[in-house]
Amino acid sequence: MNYNSIDIKNVDLEHSFFHYTNINNLESIFKNGLEPRIGVNSLYIEKTAKIFFVKGEKGIIDIMDVWLKWLTAKCGINKFIYWLGTIYMRFPFCIKSLPNIIVKKNLSNEKKRYKVYHNMKNILDNSVFLMLNLKENVDFYYNDVDEVKERYYDSFLKMLYTNNSNFQDKRMEYWNMHTISNKYIEKEKIQVLCHTSDYKASGLLKHLIENNMKYVKRNCDFLNEYYNYIYK
Repeated sequence: MNYNSIDIKNVDLEHSFFHYTNINNLESIFKNGLEPRIGVNSLYIEKTAKIFFVKGEKGIIDIMDVWLKWLTAKCGINKFIYWLGTIYMRFPFCIKSLPNIIVKKNLSNEKKRYKVYHNMKNILDNSVFLMLNLKENVDFYYNDVDEVKERYYDSFLKMLYTNNSNFQDKRMEYWNMHTISNKYIEKEKIQVLCHTSDYKASGLLKHLIENNMKYVKRNCDFLNEYYNYIYK
């Protein structure tokens, strides 16, 4: 790979910042930098365009567990119905038990979980992790608000967020960070992460899971099941 890269063994895995993207985006990223957007998965949820990233290897592990839960929760739901649901849950008169029942049912559906795991593996096979050289108060603020926490109710988010998430504190957490709204990241601040000669996000995630297996088994039920389903 001809892009600026760095081997994971030379990275501070506790304090570095990471973002994952489709490999086809690399040419544009290393030409123009990372551009803030409201992505497909953030549509109807986020108010402003941002670049999302995580802090540390635990951030990568936790966001992947959350993504597996989130994708399973909406698996099989029509896009229009999903859009209506994101709006419905913002209203004070929302009957909270209805979305919760749907999410719980999907999360407990083994067939849907395995379908999501298969799809996620395909996504990660065609994606890379980027290491971002970001500066506090220039590129992001640690006390910036998590708009999802701010807009949706706790009993819903508890099914999808990490086990240690604090819903009383609306600030973003290490596994779900974002840049200042409409802030782009210069190409000079970006490196492609690799493990020996493997640049695929799927291989890097496998490496991180195996290096943090106790943490994964204790805190990341979906990611642990994904690992056993895909790699065992």
